[in-house]
Amino acid sequence: SMKSARVYVALGLVAHEAILKALGRKRTEFKFGHAAVHPMGKTGPQGEARHLVDSYHCSRYNTQTRRLTAEMFKAVLARACDLAER
Repeated sequence: SMKSARVYVALGLVAHEAILKALGRKRTEFKFGHAAVHPMGKTGPQGEARHLVDSYHCSRYNTQTRRLTAEMFKAVLARACDLAER
């Protein structure tokens, strides 16, 4: 279920806002920003921390203009993996 995940990766502002809405959180509390990490409370039987990790969308526009590079995207995914392993 969506609420049992420990890490959410939002690919763009639309996804960021959709995840917040699905979790019942206020958009005004969590500003979108590439590589931003937002605490989302606790989940699971051991009370593991949940996080939302933002990335620019990997659209052709963002990659061709180098707003999002492969290295930037890999760093976001590495951070998400690190948070998931805690």
